[in-house]
Amino acid sequence: MKSYIGVFDSGLGGLTCVRELIKKMPHENVIFLADNKNVPYGSKTREQIRVFSYNNVRFLNRFVLKALIVACNTSEANARDIIEENVNVPVYGVIRPAVKAALKATKNGKIGLFATSLTVKSKKYETTLRELNNDVRFYSLECPKLVPMIEEGKFSVDDQEMLETIREYLDPLLESGIDTLILGCTHYDVLIDIFNRYYPKLNVVSSSRCVIDEVLNELNIKEEKDAERKYFTTSLDERFDKVSKMIINDIEYETVDV
Repeated sequence: MKSYIGVFDSGLGGLTCVRELIKKMPHENVIFLADNKNVPYGSKTREQIRVFSYNNVRFLNRFVLKALIVACNTSEANARDIIEENVNVPVYGVIRPAVKAALKATKNGKIGLFATSLTVKSKKYETTLRELNNDVRFYSLECPKLVPMIEEGKFSVDDQEMLETIREYLDPLLESGIDTLILGCTHYDVLIDIFNRYYPKLNVVSSSRCVIDEVLNELNIKEEKDAERKYFTTSLDERFDKVSKMIINDIEYETVDV
């Protein structure tokens, strides 16, 4: 029986996880669900996030899963318990892998975090960091402008509006002396090229990429060459479809009600 690695996110940010998954595990069957109807999660209440997360898992459970990747930092930070209670496969979150990578990358022990408002308020990154290393200094920042801009497709390396927004958020953290920045939202992975061009000395850690590395290290990976990918969304419009194709070229969605 065919089994899948399930991935869900509030919107198209989770496609950065899927893109990395396809790159590193090209023979795996993948199911992706974007809850585009309710994006962005970061500005919702904790109670709403828990309901959305439960509904996403319930939908993915219609398929035979071998693992579940919670590609939404906000969902993991606020609903990990509900997610784990409702699946019988390994659950991979984005927070701990990113924190571990940041601790490995930092040289001066000063780590910053870009995340949604609800992820920052949950303090899950800070708690995880303190569990692993209580000596580092941690600076978190809510970045409410980034997800809506990314969902509009404003993440070209030459996009001056996005660059100015990043500078607005990043300058205070740089003044605090950070040498490492965690991108604590999978949407933010599409900004990597901007960071590399304008902040080449900054260690940038993508939660999208870190979680896939963890899956690769822990999961029994398929070698057959018959990979199947299914993409679902709770709402499809022209903008969402266009921006999705900027991340994964040949993507085709089926709209579903979860």
